[in-house]
Amino acid sequence: MRGLSGDFSTMPLKDLVVYLGNRQVTGALKVERGDVRKQLQLRDGHVVSASSNEPREFFGQFLINMGHLTEDQLEKAFANQAKTRAFLGKILVTTGLVPEATVRSALSHKFREMLLDAFHWAEGEFSFEAADSAPEVSGLDVSVDLLDIHREGEFRETAWQAIRAVFPSGGIRLAVDERKLPERKPGSMDERIVQLIKDGLSIDGMALALHATDFFLYQRLYALYRLDAVKVSELEPEPSPPAMVVVEDEEDTGVIGSETSVDEVLQAAQLFLDAGNVRDAEALAKRAHEMGPSPRTAELLKQAQERLVVELRRELVDPPRVPALQVAPAHLKTLQLSAPERYLLSRIDGRRDVAAIVHVSPLQELDALKFFQGFVDRGLVKLAPR
Repeated sequence: MRGLSGDFSTMPLKDLVVYLGNRQVTGALKVERGDVRKQLQLRDGHVVSASSNEPREFFGQFLINMGHLTEDQLEKAFANQAKTRAFLGKILVTTGLVPEATVRSALSHKFREMLLDAFHWAEGEFSFEAADSAPEVSGLDVSVDLLDIHREGEFRETAWQAIRAVFPSGGIRLAVDERKLPERKPGSMDERIVQLIKDGLSIDGMALALHATDFFLYQRLYALYRLDAVKVSELEPEPSPPAMVVVEDEEDTGVIGSETSVDEVLQAAQLFLDAGNVRDAEALAKRAHEMGPSPRTAELLKQAQERLVVELRRELVDPPRVPALQVAPAHLKTLQLSAPERYLLSRIDGRRDVAAIVHVSPLQELDALKFFQGFVDRGLVKLAPR
């Protein structure tokens, strides 16, 4: 078959998957929504390799999430990979950190989750380029049938209806009755979930701390709910972080981006970028893209984000800097922090530098670096040379 492309408003991904699976296609499938991009190599209707720029879908994060690897072990594996340029899976097997059967299982899980996570996308685009043969995979030979993924997606639709009836949003907090919990091993997923509930994290916060995909975490919470061991807390849901707005002089009652047109916000963003004020340029470009997405807004936002990453790396990462908390942990609990902020602050141990923490976090690099810069600006964190 020839290549095809379109958007999910006219052809949902679940329909595309069954279409490609029934035709046992070979080629490259790309799916995009906003800044999220995923690419999958198909061979005879099977996924044989996959990559994503979504950090929680990185292979190492799946292994951490499934309890097969620690963050420290992943850091060492990354250091080995930087020297050898070998695939992470091969490094983990050859160094004896993770058995080959476990790596294969985790890769299969990654392939499935990458597509299943996008099944609910109402917006976004896809493209498929047919090929006579799939490129050779320089790693372990793992494949997952597209039709099996489609069948699992149908099951999940029913499961999500039941889950959302109990846990309507990720901002809610939970309460736990340890008397009704099943027996659990130290360090197990249930053990970590229980501790995070007791720490007062929202479900979104737990997902970050556990490096977990949404379905993985919600499915386990629902199982504990069915045992009457977990329920929704009466505490207020975790507040969303306040939106960033750029205000003109105090005498000016306008807020950039509130009543002005996309073109005006875009022009202001370009002026900031040209003047070297990258942070405000990125904030305005993002606002313009939210107001009216277009190739122009997407391109300017991309330019601003790329320059902001370079600037933040220079300020926070190169040369390496080790963060240290400047406030007591008890005081941190009283601050209004978002789930990602609490997660990053919890990883500060006086040993790892900013780059190491960002590298293994389930956040996009730019988002994590912006949070760290905010910590420094607010006096929560101080950076010291390594």
